[in-house]
Amino acid sequence: MQRSTLALGLVCGMAWLLVGDALAAEVERPRPRFVIQDLETQAESGDPEAMFRLAQALQRGRGVKEDDVRAAELYLRAAEKGHAAAMTNLGVMNSRGEGVARDDGRAVAWYRKAAAAGSTKAMVMLGTRAAQGQGVAQDRDEALAWYREAAEAGDDTAMHLAGTTLLRSTDAGDLAEAHRWLRAAADLGHAPSMTALGTACLDGKGVERNGAEAMRLFRAAAGLGDANAMGNLAVAYLEGLGVAEDTAEGVRWLRGAAALGDVHALTKFGDLHRLGTAEPVVPIDLKAAFACYSEAAELGFAPAMAHVGAMLVDGKGTARDEERGVEWLERAANAGVPEAMLNLAGCYRDGRGVDQNHATAYFWASAGAGRVAEPLREGAERFASRIGESITFQRRLAIKKRIEEWSLAQVGPSRGEE
Repeated sequence: MQRSTLALGLVCGMAWLLVGDALAAEVERPRPRFVIQDLETQAESGDPEAMFRLAQALQRGRGVKEDDVRAAELYLRAAEKGHAAAMTNLGVMNSRGEGVARDDGRAVAWYRKAAAAGSTKAMVMLGTRAAQGQGVAQDRDEALAWYREAAEAGDDTAMHLAGTTLLRSTDAGDLAEAHRWLRAAADLGHAPSMTALGTACLDGKGVERNGAEAMRLFRAAAGLGDANAMGNLAVAYLEGLGVAEDTAEGVRWLRGAAALGDVHALTKFGDLHRLGTAEPVVPIDLKAAFACYSEAAELGFAPAMAHVGAMLVDGKGTARDEERGVEWLERAANAGVPEAMLNLAGCYRDGRGVDQNHATAYFWASAGAGRVAEPLREGAERFASRIGESITFQRRLAIKKRIEEWSLAQVGPSRGEE
């Protein structure tokens, strides 16, 4: 189920591939003081499990003052006694630089020791790092090997990651294996795997298209609190994909996803408030639209940043603040959002929120025109061409060269650059 920029994003596992080292850190409930005292006594006597539990409490300040340095020391003592979970959490602390100097190489070394001791979380960490090329060479096959090993040991997150990795293949054998792993994880109640299976059913990826099964899986995952599933249900009902179009039902699911802080849902809600719906379900409310976009933008979602910037520059749904608007547009443009590039070009052309600079305006207009969706491309190219008339031919050629370089580095021109 492909979603547009104005919809809710992909659901087939990228969020899980980007979780990084956060997966491994286990967090305990608050511990009463007498429990902490008991753990102190047992840790002093050399009990690795007590060391581990006390380190968890210290790491999160649960029943005791937070102390990452001592937590790392306790994890190290437990790890040296063969405690696999302590090895894993020590790897996390080395990766984040918590309680110890940040050291990716040491983090990987601890993950490998933990994996050898049977920690499936460490195996997942190693697989994720191999998939991303973080601290190790990027290697899909190595990532899959770690995911499979953890999955075979019963780890549902590993099953999901193995499944979603294989689902991006076109090989029939890979797709069949992907469905096996995702189904196994779904049977264990793993909501993201249910969502990924539903998406595959809707797209016919490795299976026959089956809208009814997709909706069943999305509803099951949504019932477990999966925001992606709620977002998929929202898109399905709003656009009539695999189900009869029902704006009210779509908005209901969208509210659920937005309430969980899903940036795609928040942005879609912003769109609905900005444009309204065919039925009087979501009225046009620019202040509400700005609030939705702002929340998603603060969470780092670039398309929402582009909307926030444009609305601040124009004073729509919020007080006009051109300088702040330009800052948001620059963040979105450097993140690759073409609409932000074009709006930023207009700001530089007209001197709105920034000193007028036609060369920089031409840079952003040309960059945006080369990336914007086809229906808007012709108009964007005319826009860039008109701005280019105010600078020399040689300067235009130099800027085109800069755009090629920027496409690789994703670093736009500094303000005022000629």
